[in-house]
Amino acid sequence: MNELQFDQLVTKLGQLREQVRQLEDVDYMTAYYKGYSQSGATIDEIQSEIDQLNQEADDLQTRIDELEGKT
Repeated sequence: MNELQFDQLVTKLGQLREQVRQLEDVDYMTAYYKGYSQSGATIDEIQSEIDQLNQEADDLQTRIDELEGKT
């Protein structure tokens, strides 16, 4: 893997973490108080998406760590 591909993985990880932050800070809180988010998702649907994105981020972090030789 070259440096460009590695940088793309790191960028993707940052994007996933930002999506999680947005879901937690905005959508989840909106759904908590109103019963649904701005997009109409329920709190359970938002939590499911947060869990999925966190799993993707963890998998990607593991891959990055392996490429850096940290595991």
